[in-house]
Amino acid sequence: ENRCNKDLRFQLFAFETMPAMFCCSSDEHIERNIVHPGAVVPVTPVREPEKLVINLYFRHFAWAYSAAFFLTLFVSGVVTFTASPYTPETDKITLFYGMFNPCIWFDHYPAKIFATTGMGIFLMLGCAYSGMVFVWVYVEKRMLRVMWSGAVIGSALLIDFVFVNVFTTNLYPIEEAAFEAAHGGGRRLHGVHFGANNTISLLEEGDLSQADINVIKLHTAFYILWVVGQLVLSLHLFKLAAESMDSWSPARKAWTIGGYLIGWYGMMMHAAAMLIIIMHPEPKVDWYFQKELSSVMQHMLIYLDAKTFTSAWGWVPIMCFRLVMPKGTGISLTFRLERTEGDNGWVMPEHWMNRCMWAMALVLAWAGIFDTDWDGNTHAASKLMVALRMKPYAYFGGPAFLACLVLLFVGLSLQVIQKMLLNRNRVPGLFAGHAILFWFLMFGCVLVILEKATWIHYVFMLAQLVFVAWVWHMNIDEIAAGNWTNAVAYTIAGAVIIVAAVLSCQFWVFFIYLAWISLYGVAVPDGPHIFITAARIEEVDPPYKQVPHNAVNPPYTIARRS
Repeated sequence: ENRCNKDLRFQLFAFETMPAMFCCSSDEHIERNIVHPGAVVPVTPVREPEKLVINLYFRHFAWAYSAAFFLTLFVSGVVTFTASPYTPETDKITLFYGMFNPCIWFDHYPAKIFATTGMGIFLMLGCAYSGMVFVWVYVEKRMLRVMWSGAVIGSALLIDFVFVNVFTTNLYPIEEAAFEAAHGGGRRLHGVHFGANNTISLLEEGDLSQADINVIKLHTAFYILWVVGQLVLSLHLFKLAAESMDSWSPARKAWTIGGYLIGWYGMMMHAAAMLIIIMHPEPKVDWYFQKELSSVMQHMLIYLDAKTFTSAWGWVPIMCFRLVMPKGTGISLTFRLERTEGDNGWVMPEHWMNRCMWAMALVLAWAGIFDTDWDGNTHAASKLMVALRMKPYAYFGGPAFLACLVLLFVGLSLQVIQKMLLNRNRVPGLFAGHAILFWFLMFGCVLVILEKATWIHYVFMLAQLVFVAWVWHMNIDEIAAGNWTNAVAYTIAGAVIIVAAVLSCQFWVFFIYLAWISLYGVAVPDGPHIFITAARIEEVDPPYKQVPHNAVNPPYTIARRS
């Protein structure tokens, strides 16, 4: 039995060593493959897959967020005072509140164009910051914490999208007539209001109709909702930042905690006071500190708001609380075309783009369903896009379209990253420029919510041309290989559908157009998967600096033991 075991061990040894000795055709090869005792075995280095690392820092986005708001406020204010028919005597916000309000600079056309554009970028930066916070929490791999953070951040994002309805509410539907009357020497009209039985009433300056009051209250309600959403997000963000407070200096702790307490007070009082104002049946100017309120609690809130001036500064903490995340912290995203140990999964950029097209088609389809003016042929080429401004659907369609733009930004960014990885981390300039142009044209279509932006169909049609060019750009490798079928068929089908929609003005043709958009994934070939690895960028301590040798050491004493 022992002999059999020895024979078996020998056979196994011979089986393991024979390939190294007998797979060669010459003695030279045998000498090269035999490892002598004490020899150093050369190790072939493992090739690391091509990667792209993108570091995103909280402070950078926080400063950009604040800068976008104040820059928008400045530009809109300049346009309001120089190119719009604004006057304090006819401004509805001034007449309602009895005082100047900065949102006046966002209400008058054409300043509203710059306000909607700037605030759209402002909201996009806020969404990006919130997404970074979610990734910051996600890398901890704590399931319930990730779920809670996702619920808070998801609610804040939804409220951010709804905030665009501040611009959807139109306070001055026929401001051009008032402007012409004011500058033509005639009677200055405050507005034209449609009553029962299609009757029209002309209001003199200083008057507010019930329709005006209702629109102002709706306009303010969207703003209050946004302030509350920012308040909730600030509480969550402070909780995350407080985890690293043990390493902070006492002064830094005191400034951070004190600043947040003041900011929370300002935001809560600002939102509460404005909510009481719009719940009151009369304009603020008619009852503020002139009549007793029915609730003692409401009276106390209004009193505190007036004495601490939170109506004037309660919105400022929203521009500052994102700075609580320490300097140097952020998230690091590593992109590769191969799976690696510890990555967070893969993504297909083409699928993200396809989801975006499906979402846009769905938003436009609902716009078409709620549009009752299919008999008209005004701007028939972009009928569904113009239908987005039809109220009340516009209060849903505008935020939904803004959410689609977030999906579009993610999809286009992933496509550019995919091309960079295939191109050895070199930025494909033409491809990236095409992606940027495509996104900004689609972003410009958000201005459709402005009823006076009658030129928006030109932007939409230009976006369609760039979209078709994008399909060709995505098929460039297939075209180089001689496969023109997908790009040509998709382009011809789109051209036929759009021409048919323009000439016929039949509603069903526009829904065929939506089906054409939804087939984007069929026309574009899939590229390689992208594997993503997310990590935190923690706060880095200042580097060690050696003390000069000639420096005098501080005196010290040795305590005696008793």
